[in-house]
Amino acid sequence: MNFQEQYQRKLCSPEEAVRLISNGDSILAPIACGHPRKILDALARRAGELEDVTFFSTLDFYPSEIWDLKDCDHIQVDSGFVGPRMRQGVHEGIHTYSPVKFADAPLTWGTLRDWSVVTCVVSPMDKHGYFSMGCSVDYTYSAAKRADRILVEVNRYMPRTHGKCWLHISEIDAIVENHTPLPILPSPPIGEKDQAIGRLIADQVVDGATIQLGLGAIPNAVGLFLKDRNDLGVHTEMLTDSIYQLHKAGVITNRRKTYMKDVSVATFALGSAEMYEWMDDNPAIAMYPVEEVNDPFIIARVDNMISVNGALSVDLTGQVCAESFGPKQYSNVGGQLDFVQGAWRSRGGKSFIALYSTAKDDTISRIVPQLEPGSYITTPRTETHYVVTEYGIALIKAQSVKQRVKNLIAIAHPAHRDWLTFEAKKMGLI
Repeated sequence: MNFQEQYQRKLCSPEEAVRLISNGDSILAPIACGHPRKILDALARRAGELEDVTFFSTLDFYPSEIWDLKDCDHIQVDSGFVGPRMRQGVHEGIHTYSPVKFADAPLTWGTLRDWSVVTCVVSPMDKHGYFSMGCSVDYTYSAAKRADRILVEVNRYMPRTHGKCWLHISEIDAIVENHTPLPILPSPPIGEKDQAIGRLIADQVVDGATIQLGLGAIPNAVGLFLKDRNDLGVHTEMLTDSIYQLHKAGVITNRRKTYMKDVSVATFALGSAEMYEWMDDNPAIAMYPVEEVNDPFIIARVDNMISVNGALSVDLTGQVCAESFGPKQYSNVGGQLDFVQGAWRSRGGKSFIALYSTAKDDTISRIVPQLEPGSYITTPRTETHYVVTEYGIALIKAQSVKQRVKNLIAIAHPAHRDWLTFEAKKMGLI
């Protein structure tokens, strides 16, 4: 049987595809763009017929009936990122959250927790019978290679990317077609604080360095101030529009990378329609599974690795909380620690935790004596390298507690420095 015959034999409706899911199954879907909307809506409509089914996904950008499920005895909805559509459900105990370091997800799941069904969006099949996972390779590629069943949604809007991201028609159990534009991540406005922080970090980036930028106004501002650099490289978990713009400007060439040279490496992508079009069949981009992209020892093989990640708060000893307000989960663990550790091991590498000095019209300091009770520590104080606010850069790594306190107070908002000093003395830190 040729590949087209296999394709037609496996082509079905979403309702037929989810008939392959049984009681007790664990189902995994990718990040954001890889979320197969028709298949998961059909699964949600089957919820009353199923028992003890677990569904896991990350970064809930699409509206879906799956996020509206309330009865966890039928389908327990689990997330690797508590996004806006799931947040309330997690806080109410209807949905749940799995804290896992991004790089560890495939290995952890392969040994302690596995998935019987993987479902994802793919680009159209090529003449050799292969589908590209496009924008969402992440943890899903490795899970698919071990799963009992693979259900795919073919979407011509999904870019055909290169790298380690291919599924063959012979591996697929059901195919649903759903040609719909991918989710767009609007670029947030870049304010004065973003520009100040972006400029400070960009000043630390030398020609030939390799960058990892996350999402948000601060990473976009860093990109803004890198327009005069030469031969930058990319090794990042997330491909964004700021990286695309630097490619377009000729700033990123990857020529001087010391590992995975000549290509921008990422594990997932989220941005504009223009960026997705640029990614399509572009040999300058290589999409790899997260356990390879985010492995700190692989990151360390890239010289002059510059990592930029955000935080919600940082305490005076350098502990970073980037995922919760007290015990209320707000986002996720993600790959922050992967890149903090990897950049530290890189020759000439640096990692930056960036945040505004204050919140709520300067009334709340985000540099705090102690993290709010119940806060989850995303990056331990032993790993934090630099912390950046609009007031400067504080070196944390290898510093005494007393020096850390002084360095962090120096980049806090001036209105809160006396209070921070008073609290530090009361705690015996200085």
